[in-house]
Amino acid sequence: MFVPPNECLQPHDAVDVHMHTLASDGDWTPQELVDHLAEREFRVIAVCDHDTMRSVDEVIERAQPRGMIVVPGIEVTTEWDRRQWHLLVYNVDMELPRSQRFRQLITEQDDNLRAAAERAIELVENQGKQLKSLDEVVAGRPLLPVHVLRTLIKDGHATNLMTAHRLVINAGEDLKVDTPLDVTVAAAREAGGICIVAHPGRDDGGGLMSEEQLDRMLKIAAIDGLEGHYRSYSDTDTTKYRSMAIDRGLVVSCGSDSHAPGHPVNPKPHAARWVAPFLRRLGFSVEPFRGASWTPGAPDAAEIKASLPEKHVTVSDTAAGVLQPLRARS
Repeated sequence: MFVPPNECLQPHDAVDVHMHTLASDGDWTPQELVDHLAEREFRVIAVCDHDTMRSVDEVIERAQPRGMIVVPGIEVTTEWDRRQWHLLVYNVDMELPRSQRFRQLITEQDDNLRAAAERAIELVENQGKQLKSLDEVVAGRPLLPVHVLRTLIKDGHATNLMTAHRLVINAGEDLKVDTPLDVTVAAAREAGGICIVAHPGRDDGGGLMSEEQLDRMLKIAAIDGLEGHYRSYSDTDTTKYRSMAIDRGLVVSCGSDSHAPGHPVNPKPHAARWVAPFLRRLGFSVEPFRGASWTPGAPDAAEIKASLPEKHVTVSDTAAGVLQPLRARS
């Protein structure tokens, strides 16, 4: 894993630290994603696939020569307060000894996901619904529940992911795989990770995160922050979740949650100044800037760069250099 020590960012550098690839439920290949981001002059990026880091090394390998800094990331499916929460974990080096507990947790999650997928296959095929396209959908990757759902759609047994999931549930498998939030956060922090609750303002069936809920969460899990900038948020939403985080001494992160070109959205060029404390926690510094870090209606990184003189838009010397590996920290 690689992260830049003491890398200095411009306030208008483009940042997106929540995207997905073919390693989980996305359709971006690492090459396609890196090409897209490099062409639009992104500076700091992170792939956070669900419960796996299989694409991270390839994204690092492809992005570094093109002047982008990749933060290792993963989106872990957790459970607390009788519902699931997605936890973004950044900056974990799985090869370090201190990551043993987190590595084991992710390995068990991977095993459980595969087992749930295998149960689902058996159950739906026992009902006469043959998954003829399964090998084509899996395409040599580790088997995941999403592959079963997509195969059901491709083979004409369902019309979308929701109806495919309902079909599997009715067959007797809910595909629910998660780990306790407090256990996950403890293991991630032991590994040196930074833990951010993903899209607290998106209702996935359990409602939006409330202040009361966040206060209770903090009593059982030492999370580091909230994803305060997200693809579906209005300025009102962003103001709310930024305030919830900042008022409690937490950091604010940003992510598009892009899964494929245009789906649900393309990667978004959040300005580094919007999430400067989060970036500092990752080991970056951000050049001083005037005014508030973010205000409603604030221009994003692409809009800011478009308004700057030509000399301010060029990639810095450090961006074009070879990044150094993160030194092991005990």
